[in-house]
Formats: sequence, C-alpha cells, structure tokens
Amino acid sequence: MQEKLKKESKIMNLCMTVIPPVVLLLLIFGVWEAYCQINEVPVWKLPKPTDIFIAFFSGFKENLPYLASTYFNIIVGFLLAVVIGLGFALILSNSRILSMALTPIIVVFCCVPMVTLVPLLLVTMGTGPLPKILTVIIQCFPIINMNACVGFANVDRTRIELMQSMKASKVQMYKYCMFRDAMPDIFTGIKLASVLAMIAGVSAEICGGSGGLGNNISSLIGLNRTPEAFSCLIYVIVLGMLLYSAIGALEKKVTKGM
Repeated sequence: MQEKLKKESKIMNLCMTVIPPVVLLLLIFGVWEAYCQINEVPVWKLPKPTDIFIAFFSGFKENLPYLASTYFNIIVGFLLAVVIGLGFALILSNSRILSMALTPIIVVFCCVPMVTLVPLLLVTMGTGPLPKILTVIIQCFPIINMNACVGFANVDRTRIELMQSMKASKVQMYKYCMFRDAMPDIFTGIKLASVLAMIAGVSAEICGGSGGLGNNISSLIGLNRTPEAFSCLIYVIVLGMLLYSAIGALEKKVTKGM
C-alpha cells in the first residue's frame, strides 16, 4: 500500500513539474502563431512557430555538422571549467596569500565581456575550436570557483575542529567534511555555469570563426532564412536543458543521505 502511495506521489510530482511549463509554452506559441496569422507578418521578419518546427525537423541533416561542433565545444569547455574552477577553489581555500592574490583576477574574468574578448582570441588562436572552448572556460570557471570558495568558507567550524582532533589528513578532511558541507554551493555554481556555457559557446561562434550553430545562425539571417535560424536555437535549448537536468540528477545522487 505504501509503495503504491509513493508511486502515485511521484507521478503527481512529475505532473506538477511538467504540465505547468508545457501549458504555458503552448499558450505562448498559440498567441505567437495567431499574431503572425492575423497580422500577416512576413516569414523573414518573424516566422510562425509552425514554420520554425518544420524547419527544425526538415533541416536536421543540414545542421548536424554545426550541431556536433557546437556541442563538442560547449561540453568540453564546460567540463574543463568545472575542473579548473574546483581546482582553484581547493588551492585558494588552503592558502590565504594565494586567495588574496588570485581572487581579484578571477573577479576580473567575470567582468570581461565575452563579445569583446572573442575577436582577440580568434586573432591569436585562429578560427578553430580552441578559442571557442577557451571562451566557455573563461565564462564558466569563475562562477564555479567563487561558489565553491563560499561553500568551503561556510563549512561548520565545529566539524573541522573535530576532524583535526581525530588527526584526519587533508584528503580525509575534504572527503568527509568540506565537500559534504560545500556541495550545495558547488552545485549551484555548476548549474549557473551550465547556462553561461550555452551563451558563451554560441556567442563565440556568432562573433567569428567557422562552423557551429552560432556561425550558421549568422549565415541564415544574412540569407533571410529566419525560420531556419530560429530552429538552430532549439538545438542549443535542448543541450542546455539536458545539461542542466543531468547536473540536477547528479546533485540528487551525490547529496542523497547527506
């Protein structure tokens, strides 16, 4: 009986999570479609949702090379940003001098507009995937680093003193105490970075270089193929949702029982 109630509760929670945003999206698309139909808006100016979804499915093969390039750059850059951000957080949390020296530099990276940085990276490194991956890293790792540092700084001092009294090593300290307490802040930073990775990856491709959905969007807009350009955004949205959902699922698994 209890298992049946648990299953019913899970189904209800899933419905309450999925149905409201789906209904809202359908409402928005319906209003959008009606507006374009009633006002006879030209396709090149504002395509109807039906035009966009038709272009999305019919143009999959055409967009596949661009899609693969964008996904590769974003995922590789994001994963490297996670490693670099957490690595720096570990270093800074163990050295006050390094923290005072490096924190302002990391803040500077947060303040640099990617639109101005990308052309400089393209001139220095060429138009291949390297400057685009580096753009994602620069955009993402500071937010991961700062959230992780906040998490490590807010660890319960009583637990740290208890671990020290038990002669725990640094590895044991981080494994059983620091990471456990800082995990919510760490995952908050990673989730925010996953959103920024989408923006940085596509923006880098739009600003210059060859290949990728961003570059293809610029080309399609130049050819007045607006529905196809809009459809490319769906691929980016899909990756963003999958990445964010995967991080959320990993967070639940890692923090379960903490």
